[in-house]
Amino acid sequence: MRRIAGGGLAYGGATWLSMNDHPLRRALNDEVHGRPGLPVTAPARISHLAFTLAPGDGDPLPAIQALCRMKNIPPPDLGALHVGAVVKDGLFKYERHGEFYRVSVTSFSPAKAAEGVDWLPEGWLDGLPGHRLVAIHTHVLGRDDKPPTAARIAALFDSEEIACSRVNQGKTTVWSDFRIGDDGYTRLLIHDGSGSPHRLGRLTRRLHEIETYRMMALLALPLARSAQGTLKRLETDLSAIIDGMAGHPRSEDANLLQKLIGLSRDIESLSDQTSYRFAAARAYSALVSKRLAELGEERVQNHQRLGVFLERRFMPAIATCAAVESRIAGLAQRCERASNLLRTRVDIALEGQNQSLLQSMEKRARLQLMLQETVEGLSVAAISYYVIGIVGKLIEGAGKFVSFDEKLFQFFSIPLVILAVWLTARHIKKKVQKAAGDAGH
Repeated sequence: MRRIAGGGLAYGGATWLSMNDHPLRRALNDEVHGRPGLPVTAPARISHLAFTLAPGDGDPLPAIQALCRMKNIPPPDLGALHVGAVVKDGLFKYERHGEFYRVSVTSFSPAKAAEGVDWLPEGWLDGLPGHRLVAIHTHVLGRDDKPPTAARIAALFDSEEIACSRVNQGKTTVWSDFRIGDDGYTRLLIHDGSGSPHRLGRLTRRLHEIETYRMMALLALPLARSAQGTLKRLETDLSAIIDGMAGHPRSEDANLLQKLIGLSRDIESLSDQTSYRFAAARAYSALVSKRLAELGEERVQNHQRLGVFLERRFMPAIATCAAVESRIAGLAQRCERASNLLRTRVDIALEGQNQSLLQSMEKRARLQLMLQETVEGLSVAAISYYVIGIVGKLIEGAGKFVSFDEKLFQFFSIPLVILAVWLTARHIKKKVQKAAGDAGH
């Protein structure tokens, strides 16, 4: 490859022009190469550990960097998610995942190391952050080794209930009892007849992933069991509220609605506490099933296959988590329907009350109008009375200067005064009504 004029690159006769690459192009492309498989040569001893990380547990990468420096391995950069190195007579791997990380050590000198972790400095594992969830010792025998005898198998495992499968088209045999021994490690025994280090590396990785994802999925089981008691109480409370909706008077609707709101809050809190763990369990269990299917197991006489052994004990636990998750979702829906029903009942009751109130207001308005008209009539009469009195005084005073029939004038003035007062009151009423109408708009 050489640089050419114009900023391009010449490689193999082709010219690569500089382009405006997406900033994430390389990172996204390298994701598929982020955790490459490493070949395993039999015989070998592999120790695989997985640690869960909670907020505040710290970052394992400084410990990984320190180990790499001690073993003359190029230390990874901060933020690295994967370290894979070939060391003297073995392999070292580190992988960081979302909520856990894995460390795997392989020794190709079983005579010098009883287990893969013997390659690690004393006390190094104790300084790792988080909590150990998975610890596996894997003993790998090659095709030049004799198949393990029944006595060796019995000495390696603590249980008589041992699962066994042939994989790699029947060329490799795997044994395990999936029990944690006195030293805190689960054990796997592999007799590889394929003679392919790459196939053996993929197999061991797949087996370790099955155990890791299985344990990560099962983290949801204690949560599901503890949630069942809370669920039963909430379901009982909801049933009592629904029954009460039929037996209690309408005056208790507001109180029942408040109870439903509180119950809905408790259900939402339970869902918030469990949703992430249950979703993770579904994802991990799917990976377990996928990895088991990839094994391509064949049955070994008188032994359960690894997949059958695990699924008979693993899938019921996952089914329990799924059932609890479904119950929480169903309870939330029931509570929502009950709330909607009760709100509808309250709304109908409020509409009835509003209708009665409007009718009452209409009746009061009619009475007020009648009273107002009566008052207006009395006001016209009272004002006319006083005005007539004033007119009478004026007529009496005028009679001293002009000779005329005072009583006749007083008689004819009465209807004129009443009419004038009435017209004036009506004019004032219309102006007030118009002003009120304009203010309303």
